[in-house]
Amino acid sequence: MTNLNKHMKYKNLLLAFCMLAGLAVLAQTPTVKPIADGNEKFLGSAWSSGQNTNFQNYWNQVTPENGGKWGSVEGTRGVMNWSTMDASYNLAKKYNMLFKAHTLIWGAQQPSWIANLDTASQRKEIEQWFSLQAARYPDMEYIDVVNEPLHNAPNGMLPWGATTKNVDYATALGGAGASGWDWIITSFRMARKYFPNSKLIINEYSVINSTTETQKYIKIIKLLQAENLIDGIGEQAHAFTTAGTSATTLKANLDALGATGLPIYLTEVDIDGATDLIQLNEMKRVFPVFWEHPSVKGITFWGFRVGLWRNDQKAYLINSNGTERPALKWLRAYVNNTLTMTQSIDLSFENDSSSTIIKGTSVNMIATVLPSNTTIPNITWSTNPTYRATIDSNGKLTALANGNVIVTATAWDGSGIKGTKTITITDPPTGLSEKLNTGFIKVFPNPAVNGKFTISGIENIERIELVNLVGEKVITYDNLKESSLNIQVNVPEGIYILNLSDGKQSVNKKIVIK
Repeated sequence: MTNLNKHMKYKNLLLAFCMLAGLAVLAQTPTVKPIADGNEKFLGSAWSSGQNTNFQNYWNQVTPENGGKWGSVEGTRGVMNWSTMDASYNLAKKYNMLFKAHTLIWGAQQPSWIANLDTASQRKEIEQWFSLQAARYPDMEYIDVVNEPLHNAPNGMLPWGATTKNVDYATALGGAGASGWDWIITSFRMARKYFPNSKLIINEYSVINSTTETQKYIKIIKLLQAENLIDGIGEQAHAFTTAGTSATTLKANLDALGATGLPIYLTEVDIDGATDLIQLNEMKRVFPVFWEHPSVKGITFWGFRVGLWRNDQKAYLINSNGTERPALKWLRAYVNNTLTMTQSIDLSFENDSSSTIIKGTSVNMIATVLPSNTTIPNITWSTNPTYRATIDSNGKLTALANGNVIVTATAWDGSGIKGTKTITITDPPTGLSEKLNTGFIKVFPNPAVNGKFTISGIENIERIELVNLVGEKVITYDNLKESSLNIQVNVPEGIYILNLSDGKQSVNKKIVIK
């Protein structure tokens, strides 16, 4: 065999090995379907590089957060930067997700240089902006044609909370005109020309929480409907508009928009979450109003990972360590009708079954939530009366005063299920027998698996012996200084006796070793 033949043989073997290894990796990679996979309504998210990780495992619709805005693409006149929009568009096509461009015409994040042009030049640049995007992205399902016409228009207005007026290039599109909104009508006519196969959407905020703003919005929508220029209504639902707005008001404004006969898309949804429980409760309150409305055909969250637009308000659904917050777990189960509610909660002490603890000490409590596959197993701890004992969010109970205290764990999932346990708090025992009998001295676990167990509460204990049933010593500890002791012995399974002595008194306790 020639050296060349040997080389080719080894090369082919290496190639075959790599292919098999690749197939093995693919076989080990689980296929995770997006939350709303197979549903007649889509559930999507805004996309940016910071939101990219496992995006396709959660969402079946994508909107570029900033990459499709004119100011992002053409910050310098004639220099086009499509990189971010390319990435989001390619992601959508790779994973068969619906794609929505955002946005063609808006009063914010537009190129600053357009302010220096005359109206004829502005109009030419707008036409070019439309045509270049149409040529580059021929397969876009949805387009936000005009964004925030009521509150952030490109007509020289001063938006809410702003200190600088917007650039006026609406004049190049016809200005207010006879309809009062000619510039919007012109924008949609142009969009229909350049994007004949895409669904054209108008988008606005601070409408869903206001009947007055909803009616203003509907007037614009009807002007577009008169020329068959609009295919859907975009309704932002940021937390600053939904929080504090009743479900009745939210639904009433959706009803009014739905009466136009057009589909509604909740385009920019976020749920603030100062705590997991706050976010979960708000998600449970708001999302069903949107999802169950017959006119709503899709919902887009405005990001879902740390770094999203309302990051300071903790609107992310996945923590920085990659764990899903309860609101996201609930969302998945709700959309797929797989919610499993809490049926019972059992409370116990960690490593001990006693219901008596010593004043001034702390113990960890365990809440066992059943069934084990409960969608939201989280609970809230509380005590009554609080002057006798307090308990933190992790279940650490601190005894403050003698008497009985009721510890309660309440399910987060809205099931109404609670688990309770009555605890007796007493003064510290003085004698060794009393310490053992009241549970001040604890031996756990008992039975001890693999010869491993712990003895706690052994302050002032001078000697501990472990002996078998014929009195033979297995192990002895003298001159103890610790308050607890971890023990591991290699002995046959069976019953053993622990002898404890404080120099004045001796007590013993049976332990089973497995």
